[in-house]
Amino acid sequence: MVISQTRKACVFLENIELSDEGLIARETFNPKLSSEYEIKFRQLLAKVKSAYFENRADVIGSEILKYERVDEKDLNLIKYITACSILKDLLQQGWSISFNDEKIELFLKQDKMSDKDRIRYRMNAERCAQFNTNAAKEFINRLEKKKKYNGELLSIQNLIGDPNLLFERINNPKQGQRIVEPYIQLVSQARDEHTGYKINDIWKYFRYTWSIPYKSMPGRNIFYLVRDKAQKFHPVIGIFALGNSVLNLTVRDNDIGWTVTAIKNQMQRKTKVNNYKQIISETNGKDVKVSNTIFTESEDDYNNRIINDSSKIIGALIGNINNAIKDIYVMDLPYRKQTKIPRWETIRELRAISDALRDSLLDNKKTVNVKDWKAEARSGLFRKKRAQELANLLSAKIAIMEAKKPSCVDWLNELLKNDQGKTAIHTALIANRKNKIGSNMMEIIVCGAVPPYNDLLGGKLVSILACSPQVIADYTEKYNKQISEIASRMKGSKVVRDSHLVFLGTTSLYSVGSSQYNRIKIPNSKGEGTRLEFKRMGITEGYGTVYFSKETTHYMGKMLEIIQGGKKINNVFGEGTSPRFRMISKGLSALEIKADAFLRHHSPRIVYSIELASNTKEILLNLTDKAIYPFDINSDESINKETESLINYWYERWLTKRITTIDINKRLREFNPESILLSNTKGV
Repeated sequence: MVISQTRKACVFLENIELSDEGLIARETFNPKLSSEYEIKFRQLLAKVKSAYFENRADVIGSEILKYERVDEKDLNLIKYITACSILKDLLQQGWSISFNDEKIELFLKQDKMSDKDRIRYRMNAERCAQFNTNAAKEFINRLEKKKKYNGELLSIQNLIGDPNLLFERINNPKQGQRIVEPYIQLVSQARDEHTGYKINDIWKYFRYTWSIPYKSMPGRNIFYLVRDKAQKFHPVIGIFALGNSVLNLTVRDNDIGWTVTAIKNQMQRKTKVNNYKQIISETNGKDVKVSNTIFTESEDDYNNRIINDSSKIIGALIGNINNAIKDIYVMDLPYRKQTKIPRWETIRELRAISDALRDSLLDNKKTVNVKDWKAEARSGLFRKKRAQELANLLSAKIAIMEAKKPSCVDWLNELLKNDQGKTAIHTALIANRKNKIGSNMMEIIVCGAVPPYNDLLGGKLVSILACSPQVIADYTEKYNKQISEIASRMKGSKVVRDSHLVFLGTTSLYSVGSSQYNRIKIPNSKGEGTRLEFKRMGITEGYGTVYFSKETTHYMGKMLEIIQGGKKINNVFGEGTSPRFRMISKGLSALEIKADAFLRHHSPRIVYSIELASNTKEILLNLTDKAIYPFDINSDESINKETESLINYWYERWLTKRITTIDINKRLREFNPESILLSNTKGV
C-alpha cells in the first residue's frame, strides 16, 4: 500500500511549471560530466522518461551493470556511473524528475501518505538491498531453520512472544503471577542458554526487522535485549543500543549550555511571557490576543546570580583551554607549554604547518595494538591535527586575556561584544564538549519493541530500561579502562577518559515524535521531583546518509580517490567524524551536485534528552567531575533494585492500564508470530 500511494504521487513531469503547493523540496540535478558522458546521461534520462515509475530505478540499474567491469582509473566513466547510482537512489527514495528547457530538477511533494509511511518508503530500497548478499541470506536461513537444542526442535521463532500465553495471563490471572517478567541482557558473543543461538545473532536478527537499514556503527557502542522470563524460551520484548553522540546538535548544545547563544541567554535577567485575551471595549465582546513579559527574578537576585554564573563560566572557559593545551604533544611544534603569553607569530607558524600537511595526507593507515603513542602523535595526520588545534586554542587564549576586566561580569560581557570574543568562547566550549561527548554521553541509536509486546507498550519499557542503572554500570565497566585513541595520539601518551555515563540523547525518526518516548517522566523514590524524564529539547531537520546505498558510496570512493590522487577518507582515527557522511558530501560536491539538498532528511525530528545524574549539566560543563546518581554505582544490590523499580513503574503505570484501554484480546488473537519472520517480509 505504501509503495502504490507513492507511485501515484511521483509522476514524471515534462515541460511544465511546478507549483509550490505541497512542495517539500525542489533541487537542480545536473551532475558535471564530460561531454561524452553528458550525452549518455541525457540518453539514459530519455529511457527513464518512457518507463513506468516503478521501473525507472531498474532502467538506471541496468545501465550501471553495463559497466560492471571497467577501468577504475577512467575518471569520466566513474563520474558517470556515480551520477547514475545517485539518481537511482534518489528515485527509489521518492524523488521525481521534471524537465524544463534542458534543466533537470528533482522534487519531493506532499501526498496522502503519512510522514511515517513516507520515511519508511524512502528507506525501503536500501533496507531490502541489505538482504541481497549471500551472507545475509545464509544468516536468516540459519536462524529460521529448525535445529535441535536440549532435546527440542526450535528456531528463532521461539524467541517471538507467544500471544496465546499472553492472552491466558491477561484473562486468567493467578495470584502472584505477572503478565510479563522483563529483564535486560547485555549483548555478547556468548550462547543463549535457552536456545543456543549467539546472543549477538539474536539482536541482529530482530534489528533486521526494523524499517531503517542496519548499518554498523564505529566508536563506542553497547547493545541490549529486553526479554520475558515469564515464557519458556525468554522471548524478546525489544532491543536497544547506545552509540556515539553526534558532535554538533544545536538544540541539545543550547540546552546544556555549550553554545555562545546559551551563555548570552544565561547573562540575561530571567523572564516569563504571559499570553491572554483582552476584551476590546465597545465591540460587543470581541477580544484580541495579548502578551506581556514579566521578570521572574528580582534585580538583586539577578545581579547576585550573574556574578556567580560569570565567575564559573570564565573559570571554566580558561580551564577548558588550558586543559586542552596540556593534552597536546608539542615537542615537534614551535611552542612550549611553559609559555605564559602566546604570540600571534607562533599561531601563524602552527597554521602554516597544518596547511602544508593538509593536502599531502593520503591513504592513511589504521594502526592497531599501538605501543608507541608518541610515534603516532608525530605521524603526518596527527601533526597536522595538533598544529591546527593548538593554533585555535592559543588564539582563543589571547582573545580571552585581552578582554580581561576587573569583574567577571564585565569580562564575559566584553567577550560577547565582538566576533573575536565569541569565537574564543566557542573554541573553549568545543574543547570541553569533545571530551564529554567521547566519555560521559551516548545516543540511543536503536530502541523499540518486538511484536506482540509492542501492543503492551513494550516500547516504553525498552526506552526506560535504556536509561537504567544496569546500563550505566555496564557502560562504566566496559569503558573505564579503555584508551581514548584520538586523545592518546594528540597527547603522545596513553589517555583514559572518565566513563561515568550521565546523559543520553535521541531523536525521533518521524516528525510527530515517538510515542514510546512521550510522557516518560518517572518520579524519584520519595515522590519528590523527577527520577527520569525524556525531555523534549526542540526540533531539528537534520542531515544523514541512511538513504544512500552501499553501491553509491563505493563509486563515490573510487571517484574521489582518482580526483585526490589517493584516499583521504580511510576510516582512520583523526581524519574527522562520520567518514560515510564526509564521503557522500564530498562525492556529491565533486559532481557539482548540491550536497546539503540531498543529505537533508526533509522531515523535522524531535530531539530528546535524558539526564542520568542529578548533576548532569555540572559534569557536562566541566564544573565538577563526580557524578551523583540516585543509586550506588558500586553496589550490585543497589543497581539491581533500582533497575527493577523502573520495570515495576512501567508495569503499574502503563501495562496494567494498556490492557484496559484497547481491545488487547483482539490484537493478540490476530497476531501471527510467523508474520515478522524475515523470510516472510516483502522484499527480503
